[in-house]
Amino acid sequence: MSPAAPTMVLLGDAIVPIAEARISPFDRGFLFGDGVYESTRVFDGFPVAMDAHIARLGRSLRELGIAGFEPGSYREIIDRLLDAEGTGDASVYLQVTRGVEIPRRHAPGRSLAPTVFAFATPLPPLSEIGSIQTVDATLAPDDRWMRTDIKSLNLLANVMAAMRGHADGAAETILHRDGLVSEGTHSTILALVDGVLVAPATTAAPAILPGTMRPLVIEAARRIALPIRERALGVAELRAADEIGIASSNRLLHAVGRLDGRPLRGGPWMQRLLDTMVGSIRAAIAAR
Repeated sequence: MSPAAPTMVLLGDAIVPIAEARISPFDRGFLFGDGVYESTRVFDGFPVAMDAHIARLGRSLRELGIAGFEPGSYREIIDRLLDAEGTGDASVYLQVTRGVEIPRRHAPGRSLAPTVFAFATPLPPLSEIGSIQTVDATLAPDDRWMRTDIKSLNLLANVMAAMRGHADGAAETILHRDGLVSEGTHSTILALVDGVLVAPATTAAPAILPGTMRPLVIEAARRIALPIRERALGVAELRAADEIGIASSNRLLHAVGRLDGRPLRGGPWMQRLLDTMVGSIRAAIAAR
């Protein structure tokens, strides 16, 4: 079932119906992809890994030199959009660009006012997350730019890889460079190799985005006494893995059933990890 469509958006400091939203064609996000974004899953009004999202947003803004937006205001934006949509269960997308500049030029001028845009897409509640969803995945070379540690709007390479994967019936495309797994087009990759959960290290080449679900999966592994190592993950290891997980804010954790058309042996660990993550989120909601 497709998620319900959002009806309202935040633009600047105002929340307006989608049909009334207007953004200048000279916005640098439109012209250059000059901006950053975050997407946060919310259950019963509780934004999962909010501190991690805010920290990553702040770092991305600093790396691009975009000033004028306080990352901590993301919390308030989430609350306002949930109220506008009349839901407590959603994914809230936030985008901050460097702003509008006329005429178009590559090197931006100083003191531009950032464009802030956000919306909430209603999604199922936590109570509906039970059996882990199993999806197909495929492998593809990672031909993105080298600053993949920044959550920028420059996602064309991700889109192209995802399109090729979807054409082959895969829900996710796992990227690799120089024989090492980096990440999915929109997820963090984990693999069960010889009884150990391996998570590609964020500090090792190839560079990857520090996924906000990654710490939740790692903590869940520790809770269920599943050995875990953060290190480089080879493509050959991934192909031979018993289980592969793809983690992201919207999906929390899915399991890969087939990689490049080949069925995985499978096992109980991805389900146990998801159950533990859901339990931790449920406890955090209760402790608010």
